[in-house]
Amino acid sequence: MRTLPARVLVVVAALALGGCGSSGGATSTPAAASPSASAPSTPAASPSETPSATPTPTPSTPAPAAVTVKKYGGASAECAASSAVLMKATTIGGLANQGKVTQADFEKAFSGADVNGVPIDAVPILADLKTASLTVVGLDAAAASAHLGQFADALGRFTTAVQTICS
Repeated sequence: MRTLPARVLVVVAALALGGCGSSGGATSTPAAASPSASAPSTPAASPSETPSATPTPTPSTPAPAAVTVKKYGGASAECAASSAVLMKATTIGGLANQGKVTQADFEKAFSGADVNGVPIDAVPILADLKTASLTVVGLDAAAASAHLGQFADALGRFTTAVQTICS
């Protein structure tokens, strides 16, 4: 019975992430690295290859974190704790979109027994999410929107980690 709610929470968070992912701005950096590596090959072929090379490296999702997260199962305490943290973090994204994240919201999401129940192998990913969440505390909607891409990426990585933890 505990398996279904945990997985439902993960799905809800993933759906919420889909709405936040459109405002990312840091994804153009990897695309800039590939043309510089292909430019020295042939100068005459570069103009014709550049348009075809540009659309190909569009990263739709951030690269997976270098941290390997262990599977604990849907009925595990680790899954329940990680899912609870994920849901609280997802509310930060919704509040940030409205420019209403307070320090109290941040502390509610990232303190307490649930945070302490996140498995140690997922803590670096949680730390990234915590850092990204802190960047939107106290900002109005316009200012927070500049950080939503970073937040969405971090939330996506933590969502993936929670899916693994709960499997």
